Amino acid sequence: PYIVPFLIGLAILEDTGYLPRMAYILDNFMHRIGLHGKSVLPLILGYGCSVPAIMSARILPSLRDRRITAVLASFIPCSARTVVIFGLVAAYMGPWWALFIYVLNLVLVVLLGNILARKMKGAPPGLILEIPELQVPSFRTLAAKTWLTLKEFITIAWPLLVVSSVILGLLEWAHAAGTVNALLSPLTVTVLGLPAAVGMTLIFGILRKELTLVMLVQAIGTTHLNMVMTDGQMLTFTLFVVFYVPCVATRAVMAKELGWRDTALISAFSVVVAVVVGLAGRLGYALFT
Repeated sequence: PYIVPFLIGLAILEDTGYLPRMAYILDNFMHRIGLHGKSVLPLILGYGCSVPAIMSARILPSLRDRRITAVLASFIPCSARTVVIFGLVAAYMGPWWALFIYVLNLVLVVLLGNILARKMKGAPPGLILEIPELQVPSFRTLAAKTWLTLKEFITIAWPLLVVSSVILGLLEWAHAAGTVNALLSPLTVTVLGLPAAVGMTLIFGILRKELTLVMLVQAIGTTHLNMVMTDGQMLTFTLFVVFYVPCVATRAVMAKELGWRDTALISAFSVVVAVVVGLAGRLGYALFT
């Protein structure tokens, strides 16, 4: 449901001729943070779904830019992460706190982009584009482009989703949740200050981000999460979920586009960033409230 509309939207942007115009308008700003103007498209798509965002990074001219853009796109809060932000922070703490998370995320994405651009060798090339005339896209072409991209998602991501679901189902059947929560308690309880029961929810979040919220309700044992978790804990939990390891579908597509080595490095980097941001959110909320 998230991917198909964005694939159609991407195809429309390509066929109408607006895509080069968007890249041209934002090229100057993107170069200020060390990226190519075309990087703006994957970042915008990331707010819908990280899978087409990673796929669209292939339009960038260099491997360096594709790597940096893939890292940043994986940090953008997709629709599934939005479910967690809205269902937890906005619902219990108010919409301004949800807006704060989006603004903070955008600031950190710009900061991380600047750091990565300085650390990686090379520089983004200048933008030379032929600006086509605006035109009405062909329905047949839109359908073909959408199907070709969707076919890659089905053949790569779905098998991994099924296998992961079976493994997690077996863990639940074997009542292994307590063991998993105990193993993750140094992170969840000691570092982030969260209830021990949220450990298993983070495992489900690797499969699909919105499952984090669904499993949180199941793990806590009530839909009234504010009766069990404090505002600071809900904020910390949400910040961690927004930044930590991308879902299995995103990592599968990332592996196809960049290779498993880069995917593993990006996943490890996202865990470090999530821990730092989550801990900062915990301490900051306790300090200023």
